[in-house]
Amino acid sequence: MLVSGQQQLQQLLNLFSENVPGFFFQLYRKPEGSFQLQLVSESAGKALGIALPQLGQDSAAALARVHPDDVDDLRETIQHSAQYLSPWSLQFRYQHPAGDYRWFEGNATPRRDAEGGILWHGYINDISSIRQNELALAEYASQHREIVDNIIDAIITINEAGLIETFNNAAVRIFGYQPQEVIGKNVSMLMPEPYRSAHDHYIDAYQRTGEAKIIGQSRETKGQRKDGRLFNMELRISRIQRVDSYKFIGMVRDLSERKRAEVLIEKLAFYDPLTQLPNRRLLKQRLAETLKQRQPGQELGALLYIDLDNFKHLNDSLGHGTGDQLLRQVASRLQQSVRQHDLVARLGGDEFIILLHNLSPVRQVALQQAELVAEKVRTALNTPFKLEQLSYVSSPSIGITLFSDDNNSIDELLQQADLAMYQAKAAGKNMIKFFDVAMQVKASERTRLESELREAIKRQQLQLYFQGLHDGQGKLLGAEVLLRWFHPELGTVSPAVFIPIAEESGLIFEIGSWVIEQACRQLAIWTESKQALQLKLSVNISARQFHQENFLPQVIQTLERYGVARNRLQFELTESILVSRVDEVVAKMNLLKNYGVAFALDDFGTGYSSLSYLKRLPLEQLKIDRSFVDDILNDPNDAAIASTVIALSEALGLGVIAEGVETAAQRDALAALGCYHYQGFYFSRPLPGQDFVAMQQQAQLH
Repeated sequence: MLVSGQQQLQQLLNLFSENVPGFFFQLYRKPEGSFQLQLVSESAGKALGIALPQLGQDSAAALARVHPDDVDDLRETIQHSAQYLSPWSLQFRYQHPAGDYRWFEGNATPRRDAEGGILWHGYINDISSIRQNELALAEYASQHREIVDNIIDAIITINEAGLIETFNNAAVRIFGYQPQEVIGKNVSMLMPEPYRSAHDHYIDAYQRTGEAKIIGQSRETKGQRKDGRLFNMELRISRIQRVDSYKFIGMVRDLSERKRAEVLIEKLAFYDPLTQLPNRRLLKQRLAETLKQRQPGQELGALLYIDLDNFKHLNDSLGHGTGDQLLRQVASRLQQSVRQHDLVARLGGDEFIILLHNLSPVRQVALQQAELVAEKVRTALNTPFKLEQLSYVSSPSIGITLFSDDNNSIDELLQQADLAMYQAKAAGKNMIKFFDVAMQVKASERTRLESELREAIKRQQLQLYFQGLHDGQGKLLGAEVLLRWFHPELGTVSPAVFIPIAEESGLIFEIGSWVIEQACRQLAIWTESKQALQLKLSVNISARQFHQENFLPQVIQTLERYGVARNRLQFELTESILVSRVDEVVAKMNLLKNYGVAFALDDFGTGYSSLSYLKRLPLEQLKIDRSFVDDILNDPNDAAIASTVIALSEALGLGVIAEGVETAAQRDALAALGCYHYQGFYFSRPLPGQDFVAMQQQAQLH
């Protein structure tokens, strides 16, 4: 049976399409403008989900499944190609009859026939998986890299002698040659050495033995562009057999962008983008390798945990841009402070780790070596930094832990160094501390207390106590609300112990809100009962609690629920609240003042003091800190400070009260300086609500 030329072409297309992930097509536009799909490889049926007979009769059925957002682009692309006889290439979405949208990439080259019609020869590839990979890469590193949107494969056909016969547009783009420069020449010109010299040997071996090690398989190799540059590529070779000869189709995918993306992803995964230092993940990986390789009795190693002192204040006052400048300069100085084989990493924020290798196997000597490095780091970081026009002095708190023959786990070593760092910070900052077991015990106890403090409110272990505020004759003017924790096993836990834990853990938000609620509730009870105590209650508010985003609405909501608390509630703030965001502080205070809340500045003179800020605050009262009252009878400096506070309060039109008054002599000394309101054991001790009321009722009878 004779086979027509059209049938031969169809068979050839089908052979081509068996080894490529797409299908070939031949599209004809007649002179009057109508389109006819003349040829299409059999693989089109599977790709499009339309039977070939139906596709041949009604090619518009496939066009109707193109995504509405892409169909105009496809039409315009084909029209432009027809008008200028230019090749077209486009990626578009196609709805498969199975229901899902798939990404296709079409490439075609036109030519005009004698009758004025236009014939396109093209190839359409399903690139859905490629697009999914691109989206995954882009999502993973969207802020730091650009991912190639389109990956177009080169299609090159060569004959059995290894000579190039066809060279499509993608091959031109990838290799840099025009078709006329390569057609008829050995394909080895696209290969670097040693593949170039060995290529003819591979062809000869295939012709002699039929052994094809690379045909039908995909592999990564190197290609060489016209300008001599080498690049990574994925190569797939298929063989097409004819009656008396055979050809090879090579499909080449340029992997350069993917390789660059892989390098970038690795960098993003293992390095801090701000300082370019190894991050926590790479640190733990290197630390794991070090611990695995180390044998008992060998050279020791150490971890230095470094935290910058007062970094938050720098960020809050000068902005994160300035903070980032400091972090980059700190990273540079840390790297200059250690040996080349030591590792400097950034854990996040203002926390850094130095991993020291090859210290002495003698523990005491290793400790001295680690301490020398820590001192070098401290000196480097104590040297002023140049931040734009600002000369900024920083300091580090450094914790050190050594590896031991117990082969400590990674997390355990990091925790030990972290604990030592916190001890350095607690000791006054700009300090160096070594880890010891006592720190671990203390940390475990703190963790236990934090866990149990979380349950204290639910278990009704927290209770409000009240300490009276009095005038010189002992008359009750109000009371300060104090918090007590009665633990079923530990007994009474001091506020000096659990309040710092609440501050550090964030529990102060929940506890502080509960205290305000209970104080307002107590005012309501006293108002409605026969006791009818018309007192003003003072509640301590921490700086962290005051700066909480929802602090203001929570307080207002409570005041609206307990209307009797208005004009009878006073918040005691410490000077630390003025360290940052002063405008916000003033605005919050003014708004709460409109709801009847009064303000006192607690522990005045012990912290941050600025008269320019002080005069802006809607205060009613200054409290002289107990540290100035304790020795007011013997220390002239304490008396002078108390006198200054009293004079300042008078100048600003504020009331003044002294806390910690325990003797009549202290009261008299304060009165002589002009302070007539007091709080302290001389007048009354903190008592629970009912006992406090009973004490006042008893005092009224005498």
